[in-house]
Amino acid sequence: MEKELKILEAAHRAWSALSNTRSRRSRYLRFAYGDQWSDPARLRNGQAATEGEAMEENGHLPLTNNLIRRMIKTVIGRWRLDRGREREREAEIEPAFEAMKRMNSLDELDARTLEEFLISGMAIHHVWPDRRHGGEGVWVDNVAPDRFFISGVVDARGNSTELIGRLIDMSLGEVMMRYAKGDVRRASEIRQLMATMQTTVLPPLGQPMGAVDFYQASEGRCRLIEVWTLECQPRLLCHDPLTASVFTADATTGRRKIERLNRQRRKEGRAAIGMRWEMATTWRCRILAPDGTVLDSYNSPLKGGAHPFAVKLYPMVDGDVHSLVEDVVDQQKHVNRLLTMMDRMMSTAAKGVLLFPQAGKADHMTWDDVTSMWSDPGGVIPYKSGTWGEPHQVVTPVGDLGANALLHTQLQMFQDVSGVNDALMGKARSASVGADRYNMEVENASVVVLDLLETYRDFTRRRDELISNLLRKTSES
Repeated sequence: MEKELKILEAAHRAWSALSNTRSRRSRYLRFAYGDQWSDPARLRNGQAATEGEAMEENGHLPLTNNLIRRMIKTVIGRWRLDRGREREREAEIEPAFEAMKRMNSLDELDARTLEEFLISGMAIHHVWPDRRHGGEGVWVDNVAPDRFFISGVVDARGNSTELIGRLIDMSLGEVMMRYAKGDVRRASEIRQLMATMQTTVLPPLGQPMGAVDFYQASEGRCRLIEVWTLECQPRLLCHDPLTASVFTADATTGRRKIERLNRQRRKEGRAAIGMRWEMATTWRCRILAPDGTVLDSYNSPLKGGAHPFAVKLYPMVDGDVHSLVEDVVDQQKHVNRLLTMMDRMMSTAAKGVLLFPQAGKADHMTWDDVTSMWSDPGGVIPYKSGTWGEPHQVVTPVGDLGANALLHTQLQMFQDVSGVNDALMGKARSASVGADRYNMEVENASVVVLDLLETYRDFTRRRDELISNLLRKTSES
């Protein structure tokens, strides 16, 4: 089996280029699901710690009010509501497409992909015909950004991409089933190769040791790297006058077949097929082992030679990715700090402290008796009068220092930045607000997240085009 080390190295460079994006995504995932005190900080002695540990070191209990999760669920709910209305207006869907949607649970998959899109700014689907336990047909897979790589992305439409792919983990049996191609000797070679890969930690080509995630699968699994590259290949553009059709053929094997057919046609007095040599671009797939061994390779069967990935990176200004969650992380952290500070002030304020002079306690009573009587709403506490005065209770007001106003400001800023306000969440308004005004407020609130949702709809349209393309190919074959 041949090796493609240059392709493997290019794939690793593309994967490494997204390291900052993956790091930011990991942080936003933590914030989205409640772990909001793990950002790095330093203690007073200079020791490294998390923000939560620094708070505990100062005697505070870190509190969390997860506004980000509520924001995400609201946007997904709005998308589901709009999607349901769109489905009611749609014409009847083709039976093959409808069956494919049910097989893939496409509506649920789209909702979970939108959740990923809101957190990381990346939505990635892989569309390909396959035979699985759920049936045979066109399957749609959600690709995690940690397992995805792409190069040359400067165009929001993805037209500048020249390399794209994903990391795949399979069992050894599945690898042999898919790529042995019915050859016992080849199956044995794959078994030996995968066993070597599982016991050897491969360093990145041209990079220091450490980036093993690209090459190593989890224990008991085999790592494969699916790489698609845009390549220029010679081909024949053919015209058959008998059928009035235009098609393409391979520049070598196709030419021999057509020339043999033309000789037969000339003997029969029929028109020959016209041929013209040209260079054309097409996407070519290679399934690589972690050492660069090619387990399979083929050209794209899709119309126009496209790759099978539907990808949307948001907003793709200067080739960078930024998510909705990124916009509100600072507001979320400030809200948590204010809540923690207010809780600390309330816990340190004196609330109902009883000042009881020691000399004033009756001789027949213990301090436990005094405490019990004080806690009784109708209790009577006997005491000795004297120059020390009578017992009295101390209640001090909680110091505000403007914390309540600051918290209200941060909550309002969170809604303003994210666009997910009370109207979008469907919260009840006062009776003085009419239905028309309320609907207008909901519509205005939706404008803030409209760009995000329309970008995601463009992603699903692109994915649906790939599905339709493959369904036509399947039906023709």
